[in-house]
Amino acid sequence: MNYLVRSVRRGNPVYLSTDQANSVYYLQQGAVKLIRTSKAGDEVIIDRYYAGSMFGSLCFCDGPVCHEGIEREMAVALEDSQVTITTFESLKKDLHRCPEKLFSLVEDFCRRLGDARERISGLVLHEAEERLARTLVLMTSRQNGLTGSVTLNPPVTHEELARWIGVTRPFVTKLMQQLRERGFIESFSDGQIIVHRDKIASEYF
Repeated sequence: MNYLVRSVRRGNPVYLSTDQANSVYYLQQGAVKLIRTSKAGDEVIIDRYYAGSMFGSLCFCDGPVCHEGIEREMAVALEDSQVTITTFESLKKDLHRCPEKLFSLVEDFCRRLGDARERISGLVLHEAEERLARTLVLMTSRQNGLTGSVTLNPPVTHEELARWIGVTRPFVTKLMQQLRERGFIESFSDGQIIVHRDKIASEYF
């Protein structure tokens, strides 16, 4: 499979104008957030990707919904990251040669589908505080499952959390204070957040 490796510093875009339109990105190391901008200029965080995730032009069905608004998407490194870049056609050929790699791709798709279902259902079924608490647990799910107390890594800003759960940044700040008072989280001046997942699970899961 033809590919190149790109190192991306924290805060910099993963996609470059020189990349092919059908580029596929495999995150070897680090973390990346995918942002989509509306025609009005508003931003929403679509997903977070961690080491082992693949993103970019990954439409196997060629459906129109898969391509809608993709030109307004941007992938930004949340920490120093290393990305392997290939094309969708090269990826498909590689999967034909090594079908066992398909299991890793399906596993990642399954996780992201589960996260998407949780976010969608949360907008309808859960109040904002519960959505935020569940989001913090899901964001730490790659760190030793869903139990125990874990420092969120990479850190997330109140602005990012607001875009993730669909509320304003000041409201997220208020909600974070409520979660601290209830003993669900601890936060520090350097931006680190400790998520007490067992306490949140006993209340909401």
